[in-house]
Amino acid sequence: MRFVNMGCIVALGVLSAGCTGYQPMTPDQESREVQRRTDYVLRELRTEAATLREEMAATRIGAARQKAELQELQRQLPLLLQESADLRKADTELRRGRGEQQQALDAKQTELTALRSERDQLRQTKLELQTQAVQLPPLQQALAEARAAEGTMQGRVKELEASAASLTGELEKLTGELEQVRKGLAGNRSKSTAKPGKPASAKGSPPPAKSEATSDRVPSPAAEPANRLISAPVRQDRTGHHIVEPGETLGTLARQYGVTVDELKTANKLQSDVIRVGQRLTVPTAGLPSLHLSP
Repeated sequence: MRFVNMGCIVALGVLSAGCTGYQPMTPDQESREVQRRTDYVLRELRTEAATLREEMAATRIGAARQKAELQELQRQLPLLLQESADLRKADTELRRGRGEQQQALDAKQTELTALRSERDQLRQTKLELQTQAVQLPPLQQALAEARAAEGTMQGRVKELEASAASLTGELEKLTGELEQVRKGLAGNRSKSTAKPGKPASAKGSPPPAKSEATSDRVPSPAAEPANRLISAPVRQDRTGHHIVEPGETLGTLARQYGVTVDELKTANKLQSDVIRVGQRLTVPTAGLPSLHLSP
């Protein structure tokens, strides 16, 4: 660019000299004019050269600065790369931390929802308990009445057990008296069939007449109640059934019919040993009335 400017100046000087050539000039004038123009061109060239030098110096300085900056950048490049890697790592950690925070937030939200549901359930339970608390006095009263009834029933059961034990003792006593009566009757029969003056076991003795045997079999006064007891029929509505009389228990009926208490309970589908007066009981087929013993 500078050389182009200098060429333009020289061309302008030559043209100006050509334009003014129509005036006659002396050699000295021409020489001075040429010298003047040459000086002007030289001054311009020097000025241009100085400017070029300054620009070259500035360019060198700029190049040196750029080189220094380039070296600084090259020196800082590893640091920048390390910083970039650190930033990427920090960004990854931040993203991971954000994900963990989001998961924790979701877990908290779920826990909060569960707590709210539990709170609602507790409120519902509280309302139910309050309702039950209102209903509790009648329930307590009913429980007290049930306990009182249970105590009454237990007392009744104890009384029935005591009555059954007493009846069992009386039945055993009657059974003993019955055995004694049987033995007495057997002795009376042996005496009534033997002849006077001869033992009852003598062989070849003729059998007594029917009228004599009948007249000799006079029961003793002590044996009359036993005979009535023996000949007294058991109260039955028909074969295989029994109507419960006052004072009778499953134990006495079992001994009376020759069966066990469990067999009586099974035949009548009883859950306990308690029976009522007038109750109709089924007697197992294996049971036989034990009081139909009249001769």
